[in-house]
Amino acid sequence: MAIHRNCTAQNDVRPPRVCVIILTWKSYKITRDCLLSLRGLDYLNFEIILVDNGSNDGSPEQLADEFPEVDLIRNAQNLGFPGGNNVGIRTALERGADYLLLLNNDTVVAPDLLSQLVRVAESDSGIGIVNPKIFFYEPADRLWCAGGIYRQYCGSAIMRGVHQQDRGKYDQVEEISFATGCAFLIKTDVVRRIGLLDEVFFLGYEDLDWCVRASQAGFRLYYAPSALVWHKDSYDTKKNLGKPIKDFYSTRNKILFARKHLQPYHYPFFLLSLTRWVLYRSAGYLFRIEFARIRQLFRGIFSGIVTPLPGETRASSHASGRSGFPQGSS
Repeated sequence: MAIHRNCTAQNDVRPPRVCVIILTWKSYKITRDCLLSLRGLDYLNFEIILVDNGSNDGSPEQLADEFPEVDLIRNAQNLGFPGGNNVGIRTALERGADYLLLLNNDTVVAPDLLSQLVRVAESDSGIGIVNPKIFFYEPADRLWCAGGIYRQYCGSAIMRGVHQQDRGKYDQVEEISFATGCAFLIKTDVVRRIGLLDEVFFLGYEDLDWCVRASQAGFRLYYAPSALVWHKDSYDTKKNLGKPIKDFYSTRNKILFARKHLQPYHYPFFLLSLTRWVLYRSAGYLFRIEFARIRQLFRGIFSGIVTPLPGETRASSHASGRSGFPQGSS
């Protein structure tokens, strides 16, 4: 059963209804930590949808027993990050939510997270997406992301402040051009306008794709520094899948994103950026004798070229985002 905190606030003004969507895969402990932190939220009108992405380790049953207030949806198989989240998003839209908060299960949150995010989102009708200030879980004073910047010329985004100690540099509410999917508040009006997450990406770049589509539709992205999250940084993927899988999808999805969004005049810059990125990583992996990671980089290039985008009909053994790999939730 979902949490419904329909409040009787001052002046009987009901705060917007927020649906928190969390995707989990074989991760009882960290998902439990996340849900425990959400129990402390001071916001008065929210519910939690926990989407299990095909776990077979008993973790869904454990979480359902311990958190009866959470609405658990179980996918029969692993649908990847966008596919799994889309299951929760469809449910939230059907229930009439005003906002969605996509939240990685390897996070813990401050009690006023939703209050601060919604405050910024409600300050201007043109704001469609809001990102909080996100720290590493350890050390807890080091920034993981303070909003992001979309670099269109090379088809990628960078997160501001990564690994920097929080000294007040990123303490202003401001417009950004990229919001990380680690903790992503979006108005449901935006989703109804631009559509769901693009499942072709499967793991990575679906958040940047959503940001670009929202911007193209006329919505603005903002950063809310008073909303705080601590992130354990891709815990599921590293634990359950291994780093070579991330290398594959990082490379593949860079190319898919470029094919989907970049103009022809961007391609020289994109190809230069991609080449430098692959060569730099290959050199590092070669030095560390990590040949499997080098292989997945180049496998990702091939898959990025041949995988059909939505609406395309090219046949390919890599047409499915799964490409033979099971995937985690973060």
